[in-house]
Amino acid sequence: MNKQIKKTVSVILAVVMLLSVVGVMNVAAQTDNTVRVIVRNTNYKTADGAPWEGVLIDENIALETDDSVETVLERTITDCGYQLTVSAYGYISSVNNLAEYDNNGSGGWMATLNDWFTADSVSAYTVANGELQPGDEIVMMYTNSWGYDCGSYYGDFTTTLTSSQVIKGAFVSKDTVNAFNNFDPAVTQGEIIITAEQAQIALYPEAYNKNYQVRTYLNDYQPEVNGAEIRRGRSFTVKDGDVVYVGVGNPAWASMNSWAGTAEETVYAFTVSYVPVKGDLDGDGIFGINDATEVQRYLADFRTLTDSEFSVADFNEDGDVTVDDVTKMQRVLAEYEE
Repeated sequence: MNKQIKKTVSVILAVVMLLSVVGVMNVAAQTDNTVRVIVRNTNYKTADGAPWEGVLIDENIALETDDSVETVLERTITDCGYQLTVSAYGYISSVNNLAEYDNNGSGGWMATLNDWFTADSVSAYTVANGELQPGDEIVMMYTNSWGYDCGSYYGDFTTTLTSSQVIKGAFVSKDTVNAFNNFDPAVTQGEIIITAEQAQIALYPEAYNKNYQVRTYLNDYQPEVNGAEIRRGRSFTVKDGDVVYVGVGNPAWASMNSWAGTAEETVYAFTVSYVPVKGDLDGDGIFGINDATEVQRYLADFRTLTDSEFSVADFNEDGDVTVDDVTKMQRVLAEYEE
């Protein structure tokens, strides 16, 4: 490489080092000793006589060693300053003056644990037995129709996901996020595109019938092994070639619908594909200053490029890697070009 090219590379490096680095999106998942508690009424409207409607509580609550879903709910409601009534049968029958049967004979309070209407009473899901864990989500909601208006369908054996899914994470492509947010529950094969060699993701799968459990697994689908699943909303690491399985309604799992018969489960498989960001030569999932530096190091004979790296470094897509690619990188980073 001649001195003029090396001088040009040095000048470009100095300019590039002044540019801002593109930010990284972090996975929104809890890591502390709390659970999220939501208490809401979206079915019985104030216009129809309800004392209140909407979301009453949405708080992260610290877990105690002797907690159950029931104790967490009762403590949260009272600590937030709202009235609470527990029936003679041991379930919560009234919250903030909204009681069972207030609207009709099918009304009352129901609760989900990680978006599942539990097969047993909420007192059975405890910290001690591992059924209640940090990062879990408890939602208590008012129903007008024995749960049908909340997604609890007795006797319905549909074991698909809904058409609204959420995937979050660092280096998950926008195409993947959009695909999951417009999910077709009839399609059981899909793709998760990541833009770094490894990515942290979290899934929030939602069953059509919330009486059935939904469980997520990485690479090995083991529905018969309790604890092998990745709990809803937990972040985990994926790489190219991994397969993320999401099962709905496996007969081995407890279900609110088990009394009515056995359902045939649905299993979704999502293959992870690593698709590098153009110009992302250091493989961190974003295009930034370090990538321009790596191209300059190649031009200065300080490093070599593999075939795949060469394709990524060919920023102007002219079939070669030259100073022109670094110049284009600089202009994009400086927002002079798209």
